[in-house]
Amino acid sequence: MAKSSLDDIINASFTELQDLSKEDASVKEWISTGNLALNYICSRNLKGGYPCEHITALYGMSGTGKSMLPAIAAKDPKISRVIVVDSEGNGSGASLFSFVGCDLTKVKYVNIQTLDSYKVNKENGKIEEVNDKDVPVSGKLNTPTYEYHVGLILFLKRLIYALEYNHVEERTLVIVDSLSNMKSVRAALLGTADMGKTQVLINQLFSSLDNALKKAKTTLIFANKVYTDLNNPYNTEGVISGGQAVIYNPSLLVGLTALQDNPEIADADLKAEKERRKTGLGNSLKTIRARIKKSRFGTEGRNVFFVLDSTYGMTKYSGLFQLLYDFGICKKNGTRYVIPGIFVNDDGEDISFFKKDFVSIFIKKEEEYIEKLQKAFEEKEEEMKKKAMNLVVNDIDEAREEIKDSDEEISTSDMLTAMEVEAGIE
Repeated sequence: MAKSSLDDIINASFTELQDLSKEDASVKEWISTGNLALNYICSRNLKGGYPCEHITALYGMSGTGKSMLPAIAAKDPKISRVIVVDSEGNGSGASLFSFVGCDLTKVKYVNIQTLDSYKVNKENGKIEEVNDKDVPVSGKLNTPTYEYHVGLILFLKRLIYALEYNHVEERTLVIVDSLSNMKSVRAALLGTADMGKTQVLINQLFSSLDNALKKAKTTLIFANKVYTDLNNPYNTEGVISGGQAVIYNPSLLVGLTALQDNPEIADADLKAEKERRKTGLGNSLKTIRARIKKSRFGTEGRNVFFVLDSTYGMTKYSGLFQLLYDFGICKKNGTRYVIPGIFVNDDGEDISFFKKDFVSIFIKKEEEYIEKLQKAFEEKEEEMKKKAMNLVVNDIDEAREEIKDSDEEISTSDMLTAMEVEAGIE
């Protein structure tokens, strides 16, 4: 009898094991953020944004756009249905989606205040926690004795499994605003000690979603509030609510901070805006810094500045000029700027322009420029990668030479830690 190979033994004993070489974990599609620069720092693609079939978290203080940004994402034509879970009862209502220009006919809405489910006794009003398996199906939540309320975890499970097992091909976007308001029934309604139940439930929430979103062609974007860091007055982003689970489970974590002014706003516009602030019209322009706190797409730590206009919404092109300049794609030429080989006239000569004219030039050939700029970004990314690889190799070689000349023994981990500190890597 022929001796079985290792693969034969493993395949026969563990049929659930998958061949990683045949699995495609890459993101096939992205949902636009509504801003080209923000798209890029999220996905390294000007036409990218939030990853489909993954979890994205947006966090920030009040007024940073963390509710508006998911509503803008709902406009993306790739999305067929939007499910909004609102913990406040009014934060993500029809007015917000109408304001950003989203088609309301594709938006469904539900108010859920707790992570777990509960029931209310109709006779005495007593509230009791309920296990998910004991909650009736939708349409039968109101019984002669009890009124059942479905928690966020059970709601999302039922939604995603329904989409998966009915083989729905259209893409669904689920927006939760805000996850930080979601508590356990104990903490939110019963007034008893939470005993860590909320944290346990948040962990359960993410564990139930991680592998199910792709099968259901569903994307989750949730907003999260933050609280002021009293121990660090320089922390303008605040501390994220919900513990470590809301930081480590999303594929993309974006921090939003409101700033006073933006260098991208032309001086004349900025002056007019400051004058407007003194009138009954008030302030209409708000500068937001978006920082990628965590990313599985190679963009962690990147920043972009964009403008939110209270009379319009997000400005699509704000932040792009600065991003091009930071990458060295846009270059200064005296008092003007050039984007060599991309912004050119009919004779192929580089167009020299003032910063205030960037958008007006860009929108004339937007699609053509996006394609050319995307290639330029990819070239710069590769260039930076090679420089970083060479830097690390050189630094390690130099460090080893220094160790040879020193009587003090230094471990490799200590050496690398020292290099990271010197490079400013957290």
